[in-house]
Amino acid sequence: MSEISLSFQNLSQAYRSGALTPTAVVAALLQKTETRGDDGVWIHRLPADDIMARAAELEALPAGERAQLPLFGLPFSVKDCIDIAGLPTTSACPAYEYIADRTNFAVARAIDAGAILIGKTNMDQFATGVVGVRTPYGVARNPHNADYIPGGSSSGAAVSVSAGLCAFAFGTDTGGSGRVPASYNNIVGLKPTLGLFSRTDMVNASKHFDTITVYALTTDDALTVLQTCQAVDETDVYGRAAPPAAATKHVDNLRLLIPAKKDLEFFGNTEAEALYIEGIVTLKNMGHEIAEIDFGVFAETSNMMFEPPWLAERYAAVGTFIDAHPDAVDPVVREVIQSSKTATAADAFGAIYKLHENAHRIRAAFNDADLIVVPTVGTVYKVADVMADPIRTNATNGRYLNFVSMADLAAIAVPNGFVADGVPMGITFVGPAFSDAFLAAFAGTFHRARVATLGATGAPNTQPEHQPAA
Repeated sequence: MSEISLSFQNLSQAYRSGALTPTAVVAALLQKTETRGDDGVWIHRLPADDIMARAAELEALPAGERAQLPLFGLPFSVKDCIDIAGLPTTSACPAYEYIADRTNFAVARAIDAGAILIGKTNMDQFATGVVGVRTPYGVARNPHNADYIPGGSSSGAAVSVSAGLCAFAFGTDTGGSGRVPASYNNIVGLKPTLGLFSRTDMVNASKHFDTITVYALTTDDALTVLQTCQAVDETDVYGRAAPPAAATKHVDNLRLLIPAKKDLEFFGNTEAEALYIEGIVTLKNMGHEIAEIDFGVFAETSNMMFEPPWLAERYAAVGTFIDAHPDAVDPVVREVIQSSKTATAADAFGAIYKLHENAHRIRAAFNDADLIVVPTVGTVYKVADVMADPIRTNATNGRYLNFVSMADLAAIAVPNGFVADGVPMGITFVGPAFSDAFLAAFAGTFHRARVATLGATGAPNTQPEHQPAA
């Protein structure tokens, strides 16, 4: 079978017409995966016979039942810090491995909606990092240029979509892990409002700021997964439902805020700076008003995530294991998490008070604006760059991201173009909590205007015009 587009629109139309079947699609994907060899994408793949049996089961359903499954026949992957009953969870640490008793609520809903699980994907260990190289399972190969990092921590999940191995993937995002890999892979990364996806049955980096995220080829696809799989899990004390849909909001002639020129930092990468400026010009040409905002409180809040008081939450999750098995943990991950031991309880309360103050100021930005627009990353790094300077490179890739969950906002990262080495770069749109559908609709208009291909497969970006979203 020749290369096929795994966009939902393409697969759904092909299934309805009979041009493709789920068994034919997954057979082709399994062959493609085998041909790629050890590409660093997977930690645990399901047996091929099980995947084919699942596809055949779906294929045998009557047409009426198929039509009731919004994710019918869509292959997907799951980051290996998210539990699936009967499968191992490692969080990219082999010594930490356990067999999950239950399946995360969002993943279970995807399966119930007709999706086909392919396997569990590689990641930065314990979701600590946004670079994708802090793993003993090998670096997931960036399908655009293998010299460059895939982004993290949800590296394998993003590559599985970009490389045409899955139609969508579940990653996670605490600071930027659901958006950085989207940028490095020319795909969409949707970081939902906190609480829409359950954060039980997973290895948490931060119960306060974690969320499962969606990787997909288009904004419509990502939104479909969110709307299908979001639900309040009664076992999740942090879960919450979206309020009733507000009046329909248009996506034209908006007021958009961008960091003031003095606050923009591209770390010497003039190509990255030029791409971002081109993206802003595109938004102006689309009829939107652009206004600058002092980015100081945003940057300060982003920096807080990797300071000892907030790192203590990561220590609360896995610190006992790290202390008992220090040699089993990536040295950089161990250093980062154990650095939280310097924080006192008073430091933690001070950090909480400061965060509430900053978050209040950040959310006030939406009083007279619709969205905030930031670079997803300020520059791109080669694997060798990160290995040589792991802390600084990770920090710079998170400059524009960490404030989003800390201030209880929603965000979506979409492609914005490519630098000369063929590596993609994205742009991120940030909105208030529960603006997810609106963000997806708006971001889709930008994605169509800026990038003509989906992922790394060369499939054309033919996603339809999105209707205005609530």
